[in-house]
Amino acid sequence: MDFFDHQDTARQRTGLLVFLFSLAVLIITGLVSVLSIGIYYGVTGEPFDQRTAILYVLLCFVGVIFVVAISSMIRLSELSSNGGRGVAESIGGKLISSNTLDAKHRQLLNIVEEMAIASGIPVPPVYVMSEERGINAFAAGMSIDDAVIGVTQGALDSFTRDELQGVVAHEFSHVLNGDMRLNTRLIGVLFGITCIAHFGHLVLDSTHYSRRTSRSSSDSNKGFMVIMLIAIVCLVFGWVGTLFGSMIKAAISRQREFLADASAVQFTRNDQGIAGALKKIGGHTAGSSLNSQTSNQMSHMMFGQSSLSGFTGFFATHPPLDERIRRIEPNWDGSFSLRGQSQDTAFSHEQVSGFASGADAVPQDVLPTFTEFTETGKQLISQLPQDLVDIAREPYSARFIALKLIFDGSDIQREMIKGHIPMASHAALLPWLDYDLPLHLRLPLLELAIPSLKSLSEGQKNRLCEVLRELSQTDNHYSLGEWCVINLLEKQILVSFGATRQNKNLKQLKQSVYWLLRELSWVSHSSPIEAQSAFNNAIASLSLPEVALEPASNSWRLSRAELELLLQLKPQERRLFVKACRLAIESDGKITVAEGELYRVIASFLDVPEPPLTISI
Repeated sequence: MDFFDHQDTARQRTGLLVFLFSLAVLIITGLVSVLSIGIYYGVTGEPFDQRTAILYVLLCFVGVIFVVAISSMIRLSELSSNGGRGVAESIGGKLISSNTLDAKHRQLLNIVEEMAIASGIPVPPVYVMSEERGINAFAAGMSIDDAVIGVTQGALDSFTRDELQGVVAHEFSHVLNGDMRLNTRLIGVLFGITCIAHFGHLVLDSTHYSRRTSRSSSDSNKGFMVIMLIAIVCLVFGWVGTLFGSMIKAAISRQREFLADASAVQFTRNDQGIAGALKKIGGHTAGSSLNSQTSNQMSHMMFGQSSLSGFTGFFATHPPLDERIRRIEPNWDGSFSLRGQSQDTAFSHEQVSGFASGADAVPQDVLPTFTEFTETGKQLISQLPQDLVDIAREPYSARFIALKLIFDGSDIQREMIKGHIPMASHAALLPWLDYDLPLHLRLPLLELAIPSLKSLSEGQKNRLCEVLRELSQTDNHYSLGEWCVINLLEKQILVSFGATRQNKNLKQLKQSVYWLLRELSWVSHSSPIEAQSAFNNAIASLSLPEVALEPASNSWRLSRAELELLLQLKPQERRLFVKACRLAIESDGKITVAEGELYRVIASFLDVPEPPLTISI
């Protein structure tokens, strides 16, 4: 399967469909405006004044656009405030505890953890729709930090580990490719079009009531006629717009599903995982259908078609199963898997309280098909002590992980940490303060704790970050390691990020670009000549003027301020900057832990998913 070709095709077609969606909104708005003015002149019989008519058309056009825009923004605000968790809970999802002892839940969490760490995004909370027997899954949220993954109980009961991994990779593609934000925006705009029809309903109802309670006259009759006809126009074109908008939305969704299927193969290099999952849907008695009524609004976010569609598939949010399978497996014989063929031998070896690694993780005959993308996550987690992993997955004790990563061995910090840990937990947690954790495992361990830390209240999250900053100030030296832990944690668990307008380019923010690349170049090289060369290469890749490399400031608080300024960069400019950072790091052919951690924080801060760099030993 040429999945790169499929990805390019899907992206191009999606761009065309988004343009058509926007064009449909403008056409409907224009038709409502023109017909409303035509009705007014036709019924009242007033002399036709071209200039006045054009002015009224423009005013009406602006008014309709205003209604659509305000309605869309209100709907988007609701979706944004509730986030991925709100979507998951609205369709019956229940959060899986990160320290679950349920074997199927543990297997799912293991797959999500290894995929998240390997792809460079925060480990998302995972939901299960326990009442749904159909086979389905979804990704929801407005941003990478807000993303959640969900699956149905039917999927957990039916899939092998390979198939479940293929589906999770499919959903991660929706996260990485920005499909969640696109889908949410489409929901908002479609709601705005629907409001035109609701406005027509409201006007008709109010006109009918006013007509019954007021005295009639020739002029009032004309006025009522104009208002009623305009309301009918809004009603008709509102629903027609919703109809065609739904068709275009479904077409966009179908293209993104092809893209996600291709990406799942790219991520795992195991085409049988995603293909097997699709075959299971075809052979399952309930297919991918869902019972939840609210799921209809989110049908385009699901892994499979969650409800029936009419008009020969015009409103189908997903391509036909056989077409999806044949794109992955051209020689497929057309037979679907039966539900009874569920779990493979790997499941019996999955550790309930830990992570299945090595030969026990997947059958030996499929191990060679996995790439470093998924293996990296497995290898990193498997190197962590199981007790520390359990602490990270327990919401009550996960805060200790962040405290340990700041701990420098001093008695002052030890006493401060004791004061922030309940007395009952001292015996279980404090001995781990002196555990010599390999440096390259610091951030992977922290990221395992992120889902548990996200479950804390906002007050608890803010207090944890305050304590970490207090610990970092005990020796009057804010080290790079402390900066990386604190900033990665704050970015992923606090709600104060994500509202910055992304409308600047690299040239407009070149001073911040120079600052961060300078600090990175000095972290990566001790020799002034090598640091200058790395800095020049990174700057050249961004087409910015070369400047002399100034001495390192080592002021990480100021670096945080410069990084916050770069949040204003457009998404494509952010990706270019992160690539330049990597170029500076790799210029000497080796990567240190400090470089890898700084790179991870920069990429995370700018919402650019990047796999962890391979540390030179």
